[in-house]
Amino acid sequence: MKLREMLIEQRRRSIENKKRKKVKKSGTALRLLTGLLLVVGVGALLSGCTLDRNSVKLHSKEEAQKFAEERYGDAEFVSMEAQEGEKRRVIFTFRDTKYGFTYEVISRPNSVGMDGSMFYYDGAIMEYRYLEPFLQYFAEQEKETFERQGITLSDTVKIGRFEYGERIFSLKDKRLVSTQGKWEEDLKFVWDRVHAYKEIPELTRQYELEVYGSDNGEFIGIKKETEFVTAEALRIEYFMNQARSLGDVQDITYLRSEEKKVSEVPGLSEQNFYEDQVKKNDGTVTVFYFSHEGQEYFIVDAWVAQYGDNGGGIFQFYQNYKYYEPVPDK
Repeated sequence: MKLREMLIEQRRRSIENKKRKKVKKSGTALRLLTGLLLVVGVGALLSGCTLDRNSVKLHSKEEAQKFAEERYGDAEFVSMEAQEGEKRRVIFTFRDTKYGFTYEVISRPNSVGMDGSMFYYDGAIMEYRYLEPFLQYFAEQEKETFERQGITLSDTVKIGRFEYGERIFSLKDKRLVSTQGKWEEDLKFVWDRVHAYKEIPELTRQYELEVYGSDNGEFIGIKKETEFVTAEALRIEYFMNQARSLGDVQDITYLRSEEKKVSEVPGLSEQNFYEDQVKKNDGTVTVFYFSHEGQEYFIVDAWVAQYGDNGGGIFQFYQNYKYYEPVPDK
């Protein structure tokens, strides 16, 4: 049996064992759940809740407008639409007095339940659909301003490979991509434009903007807190966290990283790789060295098949701090 087939078979058996255990417990769980539902239902009725969605009093136009203005500023009432049935609700449409676009506020019964089951209705709740109309308005108003700065205003920004010299910002994704040497200037510009508008609770309060740097179309780093962290530093941080997890140790210190052939890394040639060609061609891997209590260890960016702590076969990064038995290639 091939390595990957063996791992799949081990995984299948593990899942079947878990299913058998769940079946044994299902009878007891069902009785407990039935009792819980009864207790919850009686308690809800005694506290003034209801099992009938149609008996829930929804918000009035005046109440909806008051809540909307407290949250977003002066608003003008435009229309109201009542819907009945399973999706009973009232949709209020308001116009933002300052910016002129319309948005919705929805009042509906507040269903209380668990795991997809509805227990009872506890009054009415309000939903606000302000952010999307505001984002569209922002894009329409700011498009030319951003273009003059050399920044493309986009609905979404996917992280990966960028075009050469690309600078792009998405208010919805809260992401800014900028080229090396420009990101500080671009960040200040973006902040100034966002805060030129009144505070939007879902948008500017505790607003965390991801700032990605690129150079020659390649990702070079991200701004964290008050510093710009390079892609290499992020990679080192990632493998140090992997070393802590695999070795079950926390107090380690990064030392250095080196490019080496598979045959040059002690014990690596005896492992079974997820990518077979790396081993067959004696390919190059990156070795990250770290220290713990005065001793030097390493972790490699090579994914190998080993027996985990639970005895099952898994793929994980090769390291020499804690021994894991290799899964043989059968």
